[in-house]
Amino acid sequence: MTLAGAIHIDLYHRVGNASGVQITSTRPRAVAQVFIGKTPEQLLDTVPLLFTLCGNAQAYAALLACRLALGMETEPRLDSAHHILVQLETLREQVWRILLDWPGFVGLAPDKKALAALFKFDALFKRHLFRHGEAFKLGSCLNIDGAPLLTQLIDELETLIDQSVFNNRRADFLTLINETHLRDWLLQNGALPAKLLDYLYKQNWMASGQNDIACLPMLDADILRQHEELTLFSQTPHWQGRCFETTLLNRQLPQPLVAELHKRYGNGLIVRTVACLLEVASIPARLRRQLLSLGHCKTPFALNVPDERGFAMLGRPSDGVGLSQVQAARGLLIHRLELQQGRVYDYRIVAPTEWNFHPQGVVAQGLKHLTAANPSDLQRQAALFVNAVDPCVQYTLHLIDERNEVKKHA
Repeated sequence: MTLAGAIHIDLYHRVGNASGVQITSTRPRAVAQVFIGKTPEQLLDTVPLLFTLCGNAQAYAALLACRLALGMETEPRLDSAHHILVQLETLREQVWRILLDWPGFVGLAPDKKALAALFKFDALFKRHLFRHGEAFKLGSCLNIDGAPLLTQLIDELETLIDQSVFNNRRADFLTLINETHLRDWLLQNGALPAKLLDYLYKQNWMASGQNDIACLPMLDADILRQHEELTLFSQTPHWQGRCFETTLLNRQLPQPLVAELHKRYGNGLIVRTVACLLEVASIPARLRRQLLSLGHCKTPFALNVPDERGFAMLGRPSDGVGLSQVQAARGLLIHRLELQQGRVYDYRIVAPTEWNFHPQGVVAQGLKHLTAANPSDLQRQAALFVNAVDPCVQYTLHLIDERNEVKKHA
């Protein structure tokens, strides 16, 4: 078992029609306990060593929790720079999934050259945003002289995305506002996303995985800080007695194209696929706006509410307890820290995977609703849905014929 663990999914079926789902996880439950007894500085040094996936989001959430627990003031310009790194990471993670996994669904090979090119940007952005490239320290300082070079990096990143994902049709994709426009775009485009979306239409799988699990609303940080069952909440989270999903769909649902598709297909496959593409297409422009805000951010962000980008939410500092909420690539990431005598007394992390792969969560409910002509199609349909939700860790998906199980126990 790796530090990140894995998700195991057993999908029961009868002749291609899903009949039940069992999700088990080997994700370590007490990984955050390694922080116990450390000072905030030691904690922030340790986080990057533990988390390789969504490392910027994890480090930023830890930094925010430490700052709140210590009663430190918000630093708007630093936060803007941190948001740039988190969004850059979000872009990389989404494009990685598109270029690595999506080709296999339509009989193409992964674009390994473009994948390799993605990984240089993180270190370059850190170097040009922060002094000595140290982004997530209590004493991190901005590197003002490096900011002009970032515009060139964003241009380079945008070109890479446009060519490798959208076949130079990214600008056209951003103009789509309804399904008719989307279908026209598919007919005129040979890009990988167009091939996958066309495949979903031909298979009539647009609504596959549709279920009643709603997107997670904004959480009250004060209630989270005082949650009485923190251990249970961090392992199998729910809110007000309900399971919710927290994915990129939460962020993209207000977009006109996604909203229209959602009305027709619910939270099914095509809605999630289009939402992913819209997020990827829009992030370069968002990076430019955030870079601009480094020179114009005058007032602190309000505590306990989303900032104007909706990317980080802070609780109120009190009694050595800090709670942060950061929108990571795959959904909401929560860190809760309690300090006593300057050292970590308690630490909790709730990752998006715990919400989305909850035994009664969005993946379980979505898989239960799948129907296909045969087990082979069901396997592919299920893999598409799990991939669209994205567990951020390795997963296995096994189909089990329920009739065989009945015979075993007969």
